[in-house]
Amino acid sequence: MSDWESDNDDQNAAKASSQSQQRNDYNRQSGGNNRQSYGNGQRDDYRRDNRSNYGNSRREDNYRNGGNRDRGGGNFKRYEGNYFRMEVDSNKVGMIIGKGGSKIREMQENHNVTIKVDRDMNENGRTSVIIRGSDSDVQKAKSTIEELTADILFTPSNQANEEPEEEKEMVMIDWKAAIAESEEALRQQWAKCPKLIKNFYKEHPDVAKLNPHAVAVFREINNNITVSRAFPDQPLAEVPIPNPVMTFDQCFAEYPDMLSEIKKQGFEKPSPIQAQAWPILLKGEDMIGIAQTGTGKTLAFLLPAMIHTEYQPIPRGAARGGPNVLVIAPTRELAQQIEKEVGKYQFRGMRAVCVYGGGDRRSQMISVQKGVEIVIATPGRLNDLVHANVIDVNAITYLVLDEADRMLDLGFEPQIRKLLLHIRPDRQTVMTSATWPPGVRRLAEKYMINPIQVCVGSLDLAAVHSVTQTIEILSEDDKYYRIMDFVKGMSRNEKVIIFCGKKTRADDLSSEISLKAIPVQCIHGDRDQMDREQALADIKSGQVNILIATDVASRGIDIEDITHVVNYDFPRNIEEYVHRVGRTGRAGRTGVSLSFVTREDWGSAGDLINILEEADQEVPDELREMKKRFEAMKERKEKERSMYGGGGGRRGGGFGGRNGGGGGYNRSRY
Repeated sequence: MSDWESDNDDQNAAKASSQSQQRNDYNRQSGGNNRQSYGNGQRDDYRRDNRSNYGNSRREDNYRNGGNRDRGGGNFKRYEGNYFRMEVDSNKVGMIIGKGGSKIREMQENHNVTIKVDRDMNENGRTSVIIRGSDSDVQKAKSTIEELTADILFTPSNQANEEPEEEKEMVMIDWKAAIAESEEALRQQWAKCPKLIKNFYKEHPDVAKLNPHAVAVFREINNNITVSRAFPDQPLAEVPIPNPVMTFDQCFAEYPDMLSEIKKQGFEKPSPIQAQAWPILLKGEDMIGIAQTGTGKTLAFLLPAMIHTEYQPIPRGAARGGPNVLVIAPTRELAQQIEKEVGKYQFRGMRAVCVYGGGDRRSQMISVQKGVEIVIATPGRLNDLVHANVIDVNAITYLVLDEADRMLDLGFEPQIRKLLLHIRPDRQTVMTSATWPPGVRRLAEKYMINPIQVCVGSLDLAAVHSVTQTIEILSEDDKYYRIMDFVKGMSRNEKVIIFCGKKTRADDLSSEISLKAIPVQCIHGDRDQMDREQALADIKSGQVNILIATDVASRGIDIEDITHVVNYDFPRNIEEYVHRVGRTGRAGRTGVSLSFVTREDWGSAGDLINILEEADQEVPDELREMKKRFEAMKERKEKERSMYGGGGGRRGGGFGGRNGGGGGYNRSRY
């Protein structure tokens, strides 16, 4: 086949098969050499022993008595050349080697010896450790190993004296009773918590009299809001869902201080997510908010959080035992952005602190210890300060998991689950997400109480419709010249974020643009926190109009006047494409995205076409052709797999050739 996909695919498959076979050949060869070398070493040592001053009588005596014994029962055999062998439990070899070989290197350097661990375990589950060096150095190394493995050194004399234990009567554990006892202990623990009030909503008369048809029309014209109980089989799933509000007064008339702060910001009316989320959260319900970036999700959960913590029965202060509101965000940029949003609303002197990795830990600790009501944190630093007893999460009554899908993508689920064990179960929980993947659904079902799901737009993945999406098919080399033409053609009132797939690519591109005397900033995970903050400050203030970023910043950047987004490197998955594009066209504005697609990106062509068609965007013919070629390649590979034994490949598959007969897989690949 002449197209690049077929050629590349066949070459890659052949290359992978060759590399796999080479690895197996190498492993077999290496194993044989190791065993041969070890055998030669034993023979050489035996010859040296025959020529030594110990004599045959000494050797026979040693062999007859089982060799010299150390105090821990390890077997030592001494030969001329200061050669010692000891046996340790194979399960504890890692204690001697250490992480990355650090411990064994340390012992060799400290004691001036050579230590070799024989990886081949004997029939008793023991592993030999060989020490070479001077008598005194070997004894020191031996003592160190004894200390490391003191409780597991082999002691044959002890084993010989042990009497077989009498069979003990099997004790049956009543797991049902044990679980009930554990649940009762937890119930008693949380029963000691202060009284919690969650419902602060007083429905406005104009909202209360809305009939179902009027509510449905309002939701449809406001970006097709859909509202339902996320898990209908949970108890109380039939409790009515509050109607949406259409004005700020309808929602916050009972809280004039909050209403005043909102009007200072100059907003005309609530955004679609705010219109439906505020009544739900003020009523004390758990909520899952699914909406794209730039739709006002942050204010949707922040303002009810402030009212929630202000009007609890126990006055704010030390009597509460700690902060009441916890917002967990996946990236430091997003956490800092949330903190800035809190700072815009001076509601009753509410205090907030942002804690994140890469920031000054000591200053963050001091801020927390001064007393705050709201903690905004990334999972890593939050767990650090919780374990250090700086943040007491037992007092948390309002929990927000912001951009939960992103947190799961970054691998924070274990940390989040561990943290939730220490937060009172009757809390109010809010979860926001741009998508609704199985992982987020699982988390919500386990840790939320009959949540209401508010979805703005479609649950299907879609880019914001306020962005004009342009796709250009070009080669890898041509991307550099195209981006240079783009930045040179920018006007002074335009701002762009250029996304790169690698940190080195971002740095290189930033340097190239700077050499053209064009102001530019760069942000990625390896840059210092101060540099990252300065980069965001410069793009926001207009000091620079170009920001080059990796995906670490794709969800933490909230700059309303970004006019363009360029995908210099197409993202690895279509979800990231949607989130990148969402950096422009925010807060009622329009934007433009430009994406460079090379032939290496052909696997994403189908998903990209779906996104473009859903938003009524132009789809290049070359992109459609790319999709056809990729699907043809997949179909051809499926046929080959079925023909040659379900994944066995050309070697070792279905027809029982010389490399493996009739089996379902090729062992050389595993």
